[in-house]
Amino acid sequence: MVKDSIAFIANYLWRESIKNLHMHLTEAEIKNFSSNDYYYLTTIYYMGKPNFSQVAKALNLTKPAVSAMIRKLSKMGLIEKIQSQEDKRVYYVSVTEKGKNIVEGDEKLYKKIDLQIKECLGSDHKYEFLETLLAEIVRYLQKTDR
Repeated sequence: MVKDSIAFIANYLWRESIKNLHMHLTEAEIKNFSSNDYYYLTTIYYMGKPNFSQVAKALNLTKPAVSAMIRKLSKMGLIEKIQSQEDKRVYYVSVTEKGKNIVEGDEKLYKKIDLQIKECLGSDHKYEFLETLLAEIVRYLQKTDR
């Protein structure tokens, strides 16, 4: 069944992602690093250098919740606050090298899976079909996720 395949792939990716975390975080940091923290880190990474309001909107959190999350991830050395030169009341959030290593380690994993799928399918035609099918599924999920 498709659901079993999706479950296997999701668990495989999660297991490999956890291995990646162990390469970049101490055991104490791992104990304090939640799946929400991972989601926040990756969201900020893909946003570039957002300000607190942009982070709050993207994560659907209050500004006090964003401040607490930023404090936590800053203590872990995963992100840093940067004060705006134009408006000293505004702070931007930037992912540190340590944080980038976590997210980019997972990006490498996704590229590895992509190559393994291409190898498994054995032909460009099958790969292109899968790529089209997955894009259609993603569009559908994005549309229904609102």
